[in-house]
Amino acid sequence: MTVWFGLQGSGQLTSGVPDPGRFRAVAELAEELGYDSLWAGEHLSFHNPILDVVVALSAFAAWTSRIRLGAGVVLLPLRHPSLVAKQMASLDYLSGGRVILGIGVGGEGAKDFEAAGVPIAERGARADEGIAALRAIFGPSPATFHGIHYAFDDIAVAPRAVQPGGPPILVAGTRPGALRRAGRLGDGWLPYMISARRYAESLGIVRTHARKAGRDPGALSCAVVLFALVREDGQAAREEARAHLSTRYGMQFEAHQIEKLCIVGSPEECVAKVEAYIEAGARHFSLNPCAAGDDFLDQCEALSECVVEPVRRGFS
Repeated sequence: MTVWFGLQGSGQLTSGVPDPGRFRAVAELAEELGYDSLWAGEHLSFHNPILDVVVALSAFAAWTSRIRLGAGVVLLPLRHPSLVAKQMASLDYLSGGRVILGIGVGGEGAKDFEAAGVPIAERGARADEGIAALRAIFGPSPATFHGIHYAFDDIAVAPRAVQPGGPPILVAGTRPGALRRAGRLGDGWLPYMISARRYAESLGIVRTHARKAGRDPGALSCAVVLFALVREDGQAAREEARAHLSTRYGMQFEAHQIEKLCIVGSPEECVAKVEAYIEAGARHFSLNPCAAGDDFLDQCEALSECVVEPVRRGFS
């Protein structure tokens, strides 16, 4: 069994905007430490600073040569799928076929939709149609597509993505519509802030949707995004993570949420938590350190040494 580990490379903006050089340091360190993937997400209008996902991944691509580049996630309803296809094909071409395209509908704030001029009530329908449009453009060229929200004739995107059929599309979300979308339309599933127990239950639903759509459920990539913090003192780690996430999201996180939804604690506790997700079916982890400043880099190293490598040895 192979288990992959990635880092959320743009997650260090919680306490303000650091020197741009720090993003390069994270990218280079992630590759040096042997992480499998490096991720960035997006919001248009958010209570914390956040880089544009395409710009961030382009920089990561320039600073690295091996590591996979994960969009985690593109809020597809906010962007025309032809633009997303062009950006991701270009990035895949320049990076030598390293892109993973995570797609979400957005749900952490209506401001993203207000800023983009997109009705939030249309987000699910736009995501479904957008994925179909992406498949058309990533497929044989030129592409034609006619839907309710998007329509085009004889679109040719060049240069083409290196990966046949375009970058793999992982669908984010935990609600029923997202599980259906992942199973019927995605190449995999990418939830976050989810317990291991719920992950197992929801993955079963995703696979059922895939089966009903005539797809192979065993071919789906099973990923998960989890906040993480490892300290020798597990209780101190939990308190630190709770304070960090409360500040990050502008709401109070409770101790039970940290315990159920995060990889936080002592090295032994963190390894056991990762193993619980593996037992639930997860195979690709995107870890988001609950840290800022120099401690973000320190946590990238600590998580690699104390969590990632022990798990890899156990499942090699």
